Order: sequence, then structure tokens, then C-alpha cells
Amino acid sequence: MTSTMNRFLRNFKGESRHHFIQPLAVALVFLLFALLFFGMAMIDLGRFEDLLASALRDKALYIAEVIEKASQVKYSRLMGDTRKYGELSATTAIDDQSFYLQQSLVEALIEVARHVDLDAEHGGVAESKAQELISSEHLHAIGFFDEHGGLAFRSAPFPPSIIKRMKVMMKSKEETAVHVFHKTKAQGLPSFVAVRGQSGKGAVVLVLDRQDLKYWGRRIATQAVMEEMQWGTGVAYISVEDEAGKIIARFGNIPREKIQDYQLKADAIGDPEDLYGLLVKMGKTKSLELSFLLRWDQKAIGTVHVGLKTDQTNQLLMENRKRIFLWTGLMMLIGLLAMGALYRTQNRHVARIQAMQERLHQAERLSSLGQLGAGVAHEIRNPLNAISMAAQRLQSGCTKEKLERISHIIRDEIKRLNQIVEDFLSLSRTNRFEFRTISITGLLDRIFFLLSEEAGPKNIHVAKQWTSRSVRVLMDTGKMEQALLNIIRNAMESISGEGCITISCDTQGKNRVSIKIKDTGKGIPAGQEKRIFDPFYTNKENGVGLGLAIAHEIVLAHGGEIRVESEVGKGSTFEVLLPLEL
Repeated sequence: MTSTMNRFLRNFKGESRHHFIQPLAVALVFLLFALLFFGMAMIDLGRFEDLLASALRDKALYIAEVIEKASQVKYSRLMGDTRKYGELSATTAIDDQSFYLQQSLVEALIEVARHVDLDAEHGGVAESKAQELISSEHLHAIGFFDEHGGLAFRSAPFPPSIIKRMKVMMKSKEETAVHVFHKTKAQGLPSFVAVRGQSGKGAVVLVLDRQDLKYWGRRIATQAVMEEMQWGTGVAYISVEDEAGKIIARFGNIPREKIQDYQLKADAIGDPEDLYGLLVKMGKTKSLELSFLLRWDQKAIGTVHVGLKTDQTNQLLMENRKRIFLWTGLMMLIGLLAMGALYRTQNRHVARIQAMQERLHQAERLSSLGQLGAGVAHEIRNPLNAISMAAQRLQSGCTKEKLERISHIIRDEIKRLNQIVEDFLSLSRTNRFEFRTISITGLLDRIFFLLSEEAGPKNIHVAKQWTSRSVRVLMDTGKMEQALLNIIRNAMESISGEGCITISCDTQGKNRVSIKIKDTGKGIPAGQEKRIFDPFYTNKENGVGLGLAIAHEIVLAHGGEIRVESEVGKGSTFEVLLPLEL
């Protein structure tokens, strides 16, 4: 029954330890799921961000393609008619849109001529500045004529036909002369625009060759597309640059504050050389600028910059991030609440287990005391019988010598009775401990000193083996001394004649100390190593069988254990393992 209760108590202790681990395990599981959810959600958020970026790229690409195709259509309408501007006949088939485009081109060239005239009024036009204007405005030549039609300055040789036409213009008091949309071979004149100076004393002439006229046609066609198209609310700005980087058409305000480059995935748009990205900022508004090469007839003629507003996409991403963090936090909170609830439940369960342990321990103690009481009654019967027989002999009369012998027997039997009662009381008091941290080697030194005097007359040599003085253990000094003395005295009683007892002490691992008591006694019969700790089990003629039982109870109460190795005829080794103070 005692061993069954011991196993039952050990099972409950192990179960209570597992219950403390379960809440932590539940919290770790929820934490793991929260981390997995967070990781997968962030991956999905990255995919969603790529999807939004792809949508922005597709929109920007669509705008660039619209500009590219629509500008080519308008260019064809602009350059398809070869009639002279301002000299349209009644038979000319020209629609309003073509007329508007031609008018826009002529007005743009006239505006450039007026700026050149204004610069000449303020400081003249040097050769270097004329060449700079020709390069930036894509012109063939610039010339200045006086009020009589004479050529005052030219950046390049002028055809005689233009000089002749300018004399006619100056004599007729015309304000402008435009020769842009005629076929040059038929009329004998290259394309040019002439504007009378603001002072009225001369004129400025801008000459364009075929390539210059194509450039201005593309420029006017692109500007017309930018003005006519409705780009929607998501477009912040659009700009078209020529090959030299000069803006030839725009929509909206173009920011110049660069934040960072934007990494684009080329597989979404095809040719990676046709697209690059840039994050820009105007005030507090951020935009994603995507740039495409503008191609006509498979030839790059400029660049389209499309600025898309990112406030809506950023808001979508921010809302998704908030949801991810919210759900992750919610999962972790649920895990903590589940851990708390489980911990409270386990605490109540452990409290019930502890109460049950107390009741089982009390029942075990009562059962043990009942067994001990039966054993004590059995042991007391023998000395009482001896005393009774001695008393009967005293009644029948005896000699002095026999009286002394009988009185000696009575004293020995009374001493034996007293020892049995004392051992019984010691076993019943093993649950009362006063723990303190002390040096185990100091306790062993005291035990060694006590036993050396006791073992000497019995021809038993006691040896010690320990060097460290810093091994400290939390223990009840008196109880542990009693346990070790019981084991050592049991070893002394197993030695008949001369013998040796060796006491050693050493640490085992990082958290236990090992005390070994090795004797050269008669040993323990095989199969009885575990029974020697049962109360009243003994192989000695006059033994009570409580010494090792008391020692075992004391060691177990200290959280330790006793191991036994024995060989009949060669001796036994008792090892006491105690936990170290951490």
C-alpha cells in the first residue's frame, strides 16, 4: 500500500509540473500562428503592392501609347495639306482640325520670331547666340532685314528667293509672311516665317528645312493631344520631352523634388529600356513618375513622363497594413487570454492536486504508522517476554551471581525497548524540517570525527575523500546528520572483524552533489536492495529495521535519492544524491 501511494504521489507531482507547462505551450502555439499569419499576410501585401504598381504602370503605359498614336494622327492631319497658310482657295478640302493645327504651328513660329526680335532690340543678336537659338528651337537659319528689304544679318546663306520675297514684304507693309505648307519645289521657296520688327524698321526671318518642319509638326501635334485629352483625376501631370530633354508639351504642374528611384519589374511592361520610375514630391503630395520612350516609326524621338497620384494606393496599402497588424495583435491577445484562462484553470487544478496530495500523504502516514505500530508491538513482545522470564526466576529465588545476571538482562532488554520506541518516534517526526544552506563537507567532517572514535575499538578504519569546501546544500543539518549516521552505522554493523569504510563527496553535473559510503561488509543478498528501506526489514539478529527507513525518508524529504550497489561477500556502496543550491 505504501509503495502504491508513493507511485500515486509521484504521478500527481509530475502531472502538476506538466500543467504549468501547458499554458506556456498554448501561448507559444498562438504566437507561432500569429507569426505565420503575419509573414503570409506581409507576403500577400507585397503581392498586392506589386499588383497596384502594375496597375499604375499599365495606366501610365496606356497614356503614353495614347499620346504616341494620337500625336501621329494629328501630325498626319497637320502635314497632309500643302496649301499656303492664309491663301486657301474655295476648292481646298481642309477641315477645322487641320486648320487649327496649321494655325497653331504658324503662331508658335511667329512667337519665336517675336522673341528673337525682342532680344535683338535689347542687345542685338551675335553669331553665338544665333546658333544657340537655331539649336534649341530647331531652325535652319535666322536672318534680319532692314526697312528697305536689305539683308542686315544672317546665320547662314539665304536663298535669293527669300531675299526677293522680303523686299516685297517690306514695300507692301505686311506684318507677317508665312511660307510653311507649300511644296518647296513647286514654289521655289524653302519654308520660312517672317515677322516685321516692333520698331517697324525691319523684319526677322526664321528658315526651316525639312527636318525642322517635321520637329515642329510633332511638337504642335503633341501639344494638341495634351490639350484635348481628358486624363482623369488620378493623373498628376504629363510632360513630353524631345531628344535634347526640352519640354515640348505638358499637362499639370511638374514637380522637381526627387525623393527616390522606383524599382520597376520589367516583365510587366516588356522592354525594360522603355521604362523607368521615380518618386517625386510637390508640397505634401507624392507622385509616381513613370517615363517611356516616345517612338515614331520604330525610332525614339523623345520621352513621355507620366506622373500618377499615389494617395489612393498608399491609403489602400496603409489600410491593409493596419488590418494585418490588427489581426496579428488580436491573435496574440487571444493567445495571452487563453494562456491566462488555462493558467487559472490549472492553478485551481494544481490546488486540488496539492490538497489531494496532503490527504494522500496523511493517509500514507497513518498507514505507515499503523504498520510501524504493528511492527513495534511485534518487536516489543520479545524484550517483554525476556523481562517476564527474568521476573519469574527472581520470584523462584536465586543466588547473588544469578541475580546480577538477571538484572543485567533486564537492563539490556529495557534499553532495547527504549531504542525501539526512540526509532519509532524519530520515523514519525521526519516531516518536521528546518532548512538552511550549509557546507556538506563541513557536516561530513563532523560525522567523520564522531565515527572515528566509535569505529576504532571495532578494528574498522574510516577514510574520507573530498577536497572542495565550497559545496553548499539546502538541508536540515540535524536530520541529514541522522540519516548519514544511520547509513554509516549500518555499514559498520555489516562488517565482522576488521574492515574499512570510505566516505567520499563530489559534485555530479551542475546541480547535484554525490555522497558515497563504501564498506567491506558482507553485502546485501541479490534482489533485496530495494527492500532494505522498508520499515522493520532487517537481516541482523538484534536489528530493528528502522535505521535505513528513517534515512531514506529524510533524503527524500530533501529532494534527493539513495542508490545502492552491493555484492555478497565484498561489500556495499550507498550513494546519497542531493540537489545543490543554485
